Amino acid sequence: MFESLFDWFLDHGMMYALVGIFIILVIDAAVFPALPEVFATLAFLLDPTLGWGIILLITAVAAEFTGNSLLYGLVKKAKLPDFIKKAMKKWTEFIFLKDERIILINRVAPIVPFTGAFIAVCEWNYWKSMSYLLIGGLAKYGALFALIGFLNIQFEAEVAQKFTLISLFIIIGLSFLSSYVYKKRIDGAGEDTITGPD
Repeated sequence: MFESLFDWFLDHGMMYALVGIFIILVIDAAVFPALPEVFATLAFLLDPTLGWGIILLITAVAAEFTGNSLLYGLVKKAKLPDFIKKAMKKWTEFIFLKDERIILINRVAPIVPFTGAFIAVCEWNYWKSMSYLLIGGLAKYGALFALIGFLNIQFEAEVAQKFTLISLFIIIGLSFLSSYVYKKRIDGAGEDTITGPD
């Protein structure tokens, strides 16, 4: 599947890759999780150079800004039911950071989906939230592209691609594992709060 997608990007050119990455990241931010790291990696493998990496990095953070801003605006206008707002606010109460800084944690352990909606409901400062989002995006994709670039320097292209995809899925797996562990701790903290000490 991923080889077919990579070949499609390769056949249609880098402009399609940029547009594709932008759309996928907007969808990931505003609609549903779409594993954007996979698509970003495949796009970068088209030309694993510093110049192309910078272009992709700018595209990625611009797309995340756009997607989260769209969701933020929709939630602000839609006026969600109170029970949904309460549930979202309750969720953030059990995270040790209770403000916009949660967005930075989200880069390592994705515990808050649809960030734009949480920014709106929790009434976090919009520009502060976006700055954390952009800083986190630059760090996340910058580190990913740096790893891919390193592998391409160390190995032949075909071997580097295989190592890159293996490394990518290890990173995604660790990210989901850390998210699961964090959620279990939050659930445990919530139960302790409800039941109280024996």
